[in-house]
Amino acid sequence: MGRIRNIIYGLRWILEWVKRWLTMPPHQGSSEVDIRLLVRTFLILGMTGFGGGMAVISQIRRVVVRQQRWLTDEEFLDAVSLAQSLPGANAANAISYIGLRLLGVKGALVSLGVFILPSFLLMIALTVTHTYLFEIPDARRVFQGFNAAVVGLIAATTVRLGKTAMQQHWHLELGAGVAFLLIFTQTTVVEVVLLAGMTGFIIRTWKSRLRNRVREQRKNEQKNQVRSLKLEQKSRRQTAEMLARGDRLTGEYQLDLRLGTRKDELNEEVEDSDEGGGATDDGRSGHRLYSLTPILMVPLLLWLMWPIVGRLMTVWQLATIFIRVGSITFGGGVVMIPQIEMDVCEVYRWMDHRTFADGMAFGQITPGPVLITATFIGYKVAGLIGAIVATLAAFLPSFLMTIVAARSIDRFRTSFHIQAFLSGVAPAVVGMLAAAGVSLARSGLGSPESYAVATLACLLMLRAKLKPVLIILLCGLIQLGISRGLMEWIRI
Repeated sequence: MGRIRNIIYGLRWILEWVKRWLTMPPHQGSSEVDIRLLVRTFLILGMTGFGGGMAVISQIRRVVVRQQRWLTDEEFLDAVSLAQSLPGANAANAISYIGLRLLGVKGALVSLGVFILPSFLLMIALTVTHTYLFEIPDARRVFQGFNAAVVGLIAATTVRLGKTAMQQHWHLELGAGVAFLLIFTQTTVVEVVLLAGMTGFIIRTWKSRLRNRVREQRKNEQKNQVRSLKLEQKSRRQTAEMLARGDRLTGEYQLDLRLGTRKDELNEEVEDSDEGGGATDDGRSGHRLYSLTPILMVPLLLWLMWPIVGRLMTVWQLATIFIRVGSITFGGGVVMIPQIEMDVCEVYRWMDHRTFADGMAFGQITPGPVLITATFIGYKVAGLIGAIVATLAAFLPSFLMTIVAARSIDRFRTSFHIQAFLSGVAPAVVGMLAAAGVSLARSGLGSPESYAVATLACLLMLRAKLKPVLIILLCGLIQLGISRGLMEWIRI
């Protein structure tokens, strides 16, 4: 209990400091956006940004475009299109781009940091209380309702994205294939993303070449028709002239009235010169640095520092997992659930599947992006250091990609190769969501009433248009009521 009291005191001090800092008036007379106003704006969005995805992006638009007038609608659409084209959380990518447009790299870093901070602190508090609430039966039932609600929300998101992403027949086949690979095989999400992207690239390239070939054929046909018409008109004109001068003709004349084009006009030879350039590979051998530490001291140092080394190795494993997650999380953090669950629960065995499902539920009920679940996993595995490292590793790759892509956004959007690759990733995201729902259903739902609650959550998300946080809390209460009612009925 003393640990919880210290955390509560620390959170209270942070909130009081933030309150005093926000109430201070911003600097006046600056030609660019004041950084204090920028921090205030995105910190409030981080506190109130429930729902994730497009729900948070709509709130960002209301503040950035309508209230502050920092961007126009066209510039904000550029931010949204870039955010959706890159891996990572869409809202976090959009905020990074907006901060970059306003105050450069410093603005992007500050905007993203203050946007994630509230959900990070709230997730730390929920993770600490989860350890103690896990032993309470009623709290366990509420968590089970949360897990069922998350499964229902993922199913609803799969249906919605499927309507927009599945525009062609091969999209549906690719999405179903991705879901099959993730559910029934040991294929990782990285491999699936690369495979789907290459499939989209091949199909788009083949269709583009086919369209160009058809277009060239039509052009050639039109040219041939024009030539035929010209020859026909010429032949008719010559015939008319010769008939008009018929009295002057003394010999036998043969008129060639064949209409057509000459062989040398129809078949044009195109010579392609292939220039082969030999690529020179400059092989440069790197210099290896060998430690000069005496060999006899190494075992002693390892024995003394083994606890620290073990903790550092765990933190490094967390960083590698979430760097990989943040690098290929197209469509939001939910699609990476199978890969994260496999690494955390099966490969390293840091927690069981039910605890992981609880962390995903916490990620849904906290404001900000769902990828903040990395904080929950990092804290459970390696404490506060693990939570910080996992969170930074999850958001760093997409942040760097946003900075790089924003420098040449027009070239990024108009690049045929990039858009062809993403055309295969988009339908694959739907398959990843379906696999994520199945994965969580296997681990988080263990009773018929849980599946009923998950179905109710899916229907509410599709029909009632309620906020996800309200649906999750409502399903937790429903699961508690069903469990207690069944137990009382069994006792009677």
